[in-house]
Amino acid sequence: MAQAEVILHNEYLTLHLLPESGGRVGRLLVRKHGLDVFKPIDASLPFDPLNWPRGGIYPLIPYSNRIADATLNFAGERHTLPVHPDAMPHTLHGVSHTLAWTVESASDTTAVLSLQYSGAHWPWPIRAEQHFELRGAELAIKLVLINNGATPMPGGMGLHPYLNAYPQMQVAFNSQRQWAITPDYLASGAFTQGQERRSITPQDWATQTWADYLSQWGGEASVSYPQGQLSIKAGSELDHLVVFGPAGVDYLCLEPVSHLANGFNLAARLGHESTGTQVITPGENFSSQVCFQWTDR
Repeated sequence: MAQAEVILHNEYLTLHLLPESGGRVGRLLVRKHGLDVFKPIDASLPFDPLNWPRGGIYPLIPYSNRIADATLNFAGERHTLPVHPDAMPHTLHGVSHTLAWTVESASDTTAVLSLQYSGAHWPWPIRAEQHFELRGAELAIKLVLINNGATPMPGGMGLHPYLNAYPQMQVAFNSQRQWAITPDYLASGAFTQGQERRSITPQDWATQTWADYLSQWGGEASVSYPQGQLSIKAGSELDHLVVFGPAGVDYLCLEPVSHLANGFNLAARLGHESTGTQVITPGENFSSQVCFQWTDR
């Protein structure tokens, strides 16, 4: 059965949302050039929450990446979470993108999606929101995470876009800190410090996987095409960046996130500021925004 879509559009952009498929962006089209910024998701295919489509954008709430051994240590308590089968023995990318979201409102250029969750994948009940707005040639996405529990909780967020790879595409980003990655994609806690600007093309992950865990990246990246440029600007809360291109795929994941992979468990050793981890009190919300701005050449 085809998935229900919410479609936003203006003179410059067309945005397809798939609320029932983890609150995903299914497609973002630059209308003038017929250019798909993200790898489009085929909305006619059934949605598998454990083997999700590698396309569009999905929300990372209430955390991003992995929690080591599916064990969350917080405030002197040890919480065991369900293991993800593709990341055993760890968890992977929270729970919000595996569930159906509710459409709170929608117009030609704006939409609000929401999610209430209480279950095994997170020890605290939460509310999540995504606010989408087309502003000229810009897509703005605001993320909100609310602690609906009775005690403080750790929390985080981010976006997981799949940038559609084109032969002449070039991706550029800065960082001041690069974190060491273990073979099973955890952050080891070690890092190297130093201002660096990188520029990569699809040839860089054509035969070998590209993986970076970065922080202090300034919240800005750019993607250049023959037709124009996509500027990505993230709120200061999203001070970590994951750049991931599996060998030979036709996409690049460029993920602005609030915290380091396995950051909740590393925070006791490295501190909240370094790992980007947040403590959210009952009723409090944590939010940030990512904007994708298109500019013609």
